[in-house]
Amino acid sequence: MDSDSDEGDYTTYAQVERGFNTMEGPSAQERIDCIVPFLVSLLPATYVSAPEVESDSDDDRFSLTSSDSGASDDHDALPFAAAPGDGEDRISRLPDTLLADIIHRLPTKDAGRTAALSTHWRRVWAGTPLLVDDAHLLGAGGTNDVPVVRELARCVAAHPGPVRGARVTRVSFHAHEYALRRLVADLADKDVRDLILVNRPWPLDMPLPDDILRCASLDRLYLGVWKFPKTTSAHPPVSPDLRELGLFHSIVRNEEFESLLAHCPKLEVLSLVMSYHEPSRLHLTSNSLKIAVEWMSSFDEVVVEDAPSLERLLFQSILERRPVKIVRAPRLEVLGVLDLDLHMLEIGGTVIKAGMKVSASNMVPSLKILAVKV
Repeated sequence: MDSDSDEGDYTTYAQVERGFNTMEGPSAQERIDCIVPFLVSLLPATYVSAPEVESDSDDDRFSLTSSDSGASDDHDALPFAAAPGDGEDRISRLPDTLLADIIHRLPTKDAGRTAALSTHWRRVWAGTPLLVDDAHLLGAGGTNDVPVVRELARCVAAHPGPVRGARVTRVSFHAHEYALRRLVADLADKDVRDLILVNRPWPLDMPLPDDILRCASLDRLYLGVWKFPKTTSAHPPVSPDLRELGLFHSIVRNEEFESLLAHCPKLEVLSLVMSYHEPSRLHLTSNSLKIAVEWMSSFDEVVVEDAPSLERLLFQSILERRPVKIVRAPRLEVLGVLDLDLHMLEIGGTVIKAGMKVSASNMVPSLKILAVKV
């Protein structure tokens, strides 16, 4: 192992992996498993809260697909008296737009079960943009990757689309590459708009399927713990409507990262979290970008080349010293946190130093907040 890794100064994913594998105590898998929940906590909120599970069963105590729900026939055992009814199904007579809203508010598994109620409910479910969350597919005993991966792929494949949102944060796709490829391909084919896809490592360099580049309808994309696929001029990323992009603890080469930005003409929010020199530089050239966040990452440099809409540049860097260069950002209002031990601020080609004479070329007139760590 490299000497810098021996000292715990991990700047690349290869060094992180080697370092973790040589440490005493918890395994590399266990160490990374402690990091992933923290990364997940930084993600956007869930679409629908996961249902609570109170026992170690397979969560099939009540099923809309079976007449046997496991409920007792003893009415005296109920905590309340059941109201008498005439057996008429009044809920199904509601307008389809209201039924679709009901389905949207249900956890993934329960929403799918409505299709078993009647042919009318099946049509409503099929006509309602799909929301899928792997947290809704877990059993009471914690994660069980094989059935969850299978249910994810089956759920997306069974729905005709479009997919309004897919959130996958609790599954390790290692040893399930076929299911992963099928899932991403179906999401691309069914015009997924909101995708949060986090792999539970190990390994750190789990390849993300090339079909992610075909997700042309995306409005928001968050990726965690993946190796981003290579792009070519013949097969560039297609993201004409993407407005929000987050890359968490992922391996993205400079070429792929810059190609991705170049093909996102509507991108407004960019977040890079715990990225270790892949990409090795953060170069921002975008007409639409408004907010850029770099947190606990290591880059050789941060450069705002041409970002006429950029309003906030936020970062909390680690490890070695690096330049922060502002070339053109006429609307920049918030900048920081500048760490005087880690950052060299350069504006308009001039390194900012204490006591220097200020000229118009090295000023940012729009700046309202400058956060500095001293």
